[in-house]
Amino acid sequence: MEKELKHEIIKPGGAIYTIYKYNKLDSTNAFLKQHCSTLPDFSAIWANEQTHGRGRFDRVWNSVPGQDLTFSLMLPLTSMEQKLRQNITQVAALSVAQLLEGYGLKPHVKWPNDVLIHVKKISGILCEVAESNENVYGILGIGFNVNSAGKSLSCIDIPATSLRCELRHTVERLELLKKLLDIIINCFNILRQSGFTHNRLEIKKRLAFINEQIIFTDVKRNSYSGRIIDLNDDGTLLFECEKRGIISLNSGEIALNNLYLKRGY
Repeated sequence: MEKELKHEIIKPGGAIYTIYKYNKLDSTNAFLKQHCSTLPDFSAIWANEQTHGRGRFDRVWNSVPGQDLTFSLMLPLTSMEQKLRQNITQVAALSVAQLLEGYGLKPHVKWPNDVLIHVKKISGILCEVAESNENVYGILGIGFNVNSAGKSLSCIDIPATSLRCELRHTVERLELLKKLLDIIINCFNILRQSGFTHNRLEIKKRLAFINEQIIFTDVKRNSYSGRIIDLNDDGTLLFECEKRGIISLNSGEIALNNLYLKRGY
């Protein structure tokens, strides 16, 4: 690692993961991809400030320095787990939802990679793959609005919230991160050992907009009006399209702004 980047190493007793905390990084995902060959499995890179964070489709991820969580976790992948890459993103979203439930909140997973509270985004996830010395890793980047105030959230281009806004008090970020890493690694191990079945059932309980009329946009920017029927065994969406009937969707996004306005929040 670059010597000029000072960092703090946090290794809780008995934990499988190691946290490397930096004051400022361009992107925790990019940094971890660059240095994965020198780090142990389950390394977590945490930036107090991330200057060029991004989400799916190269969207900018905005966070408040010193207030929110922006980190990436390195997961070792076998050939089987490489085939479950899409599910890893979903398992991470489930983990964030389970963490929030521990605070008495009722989150929903917006397929495939966002976590919402009251249709407002609180967390987003990006999973990428890196290869080094014949090893393959899942680089799981997570942005989590923790202590952002309403004023900073109002500058985001979609409805957003934070843990602070929902609980009416600030939350200690390191303890939150440690809890979340424990949950993610547990869910990941379930995925490794028994496939997606168990995690799928847990995600389905928390799936946002199921049986609601929505607009879905695929990666080619084609839009479909219809409703989500189910979460398929492989993690794709079973979707009843007004024009095409029942289809499975494996990539794209649900239009959030329209739903937020429709519900009158």
